[in-house]
Amino acid sequence: MFNEYTGNRQFDLQLNRTFAPILDRPGIDKIAATTLPRLRTTNQITALAQSLAERLESEGDADAAWHLYELAAFYLGADDPRKHRFIDAMSRSFDEAHRGLALTRHAVPYRGGELTAMRWEADPADRAQAPSGTPRTLVMMNGFDGYAEEIMAFAEYFPCRPFDIITFDGPGQGHTALAGMPLEPEWERPTDAVLDYFGVDSAAALGVSFGGYLVMRAAANCPRISHVIAFDMMYRLIDGLTVPLPRPLRPIADAVVRNPRPAWLIDAALRVAPRFSADLAWKLRQASHLTGLSRPSEVLRAFGNYTMEPLEGRITQPCLVLAGDADQYVPFERLGDVRRALENSASLEVRAFHHAQDPDMAQHCQIGDLDRVFAIMGDWLSGQQPRSGA
Repeated sequence: MFNEYTGNRQFDLQLNRTFAPILDRPGIDKIAATTLPRLRTTNQITALAQSLAERLESEGDADAAWHLYELAAFYLGADDPRKHRFIDAMSRSFDEAHRGLALTRHAVPYRGGELTAMRWEADPADRAQAPSGTPRTLVMMNGFDGYAEEIMAFAEYFPCRPFDIITFDGPGQGHTALAGMPLEPEWERPTDAVLDYFGVDSAAALGVSFGGYLVMRAAANCPRISHVIAFDMMYRLIDGLTVPLPRPLRPIADAVVRNPRPAWLIDAALRVAPRFSADLAWKLRQASHLTGLSRPSEVLRAFGNYTMEPLEGRITQPCLVLAGDADQYVPFERLGDVRRALENSASLEVRAFHHAQDPDMAQHCQIGDLDRVFAIMGDWLSGQQPRSGA
């Protein structure tokens, strides 16, 4: 269930992302009912998450603690030493919570550095009962602000796991970004490096959030990808900046994005605007962290590289696309653009959700009902035959 705790759409998305899995803990339901609605600033969110994380870790609840440490780090800049401390604590708690599972950490060599990766072996009973054609490996791709741990935790929502699951932080993501490796458009390169490292000849691929674009870029250039899931759709990365604007202003913003000149004026405007929007302030700081670029005009220019437009007609795998009309980052009207880009896919299934009928599933990444959305994706993977030759 998606709860509108504060009325701030971005805050509510992050609070649901963190608290939904831990609402059954003693006292957390009371905090959700009385404390979360009073949150008004990112500093308040950070302080609350840190306090709860440290308390629950000390009480031995590592599974709840890692979720809260991730939230404690979320709004902090990469230059804040607390961010690194909280992320280290998140990883430590995650590992403690998942001790005993067939889940391993890996460091994939890449361009003079390393990509953080994790692998969770398939459930043997589920694999034995899986229909013919079910992929043996599923690669789950991260997005704009997650870590490999969270992406792997999503996999726990699958009703069954007949496939090995691999997650990784690519360039500009999660642990890899914290280590100083910036985002790059050619997503097939880290994807190929991960598949090579694990010796995978064929795999389905699922992209989470911004990963919904990255998985498309990889699929267009990596023939080892047999099936594609956009969880959920993302046609252009820059939409994440412009979608909060009133619809009449979006074309103006798009024009600025396409040609961020004069650069000095764009830089000046985007250094002032975040004072009036915590959401925009976080997005620009995160974008600078991921790209390694300091000037807003440079960030906007770099974001222009992340669009499905040049991929149109090049993706031929079977595709599943999820979308919601209450998405906090992706304009629902982009669904037509995504359909056009996937016109040559072997098959295309679109699951679109509307707030009026299904508010939990209409949110970004269907965050209000993860059990249902992962059942949909699991059923699709088990029932969809891969393309010929994959």
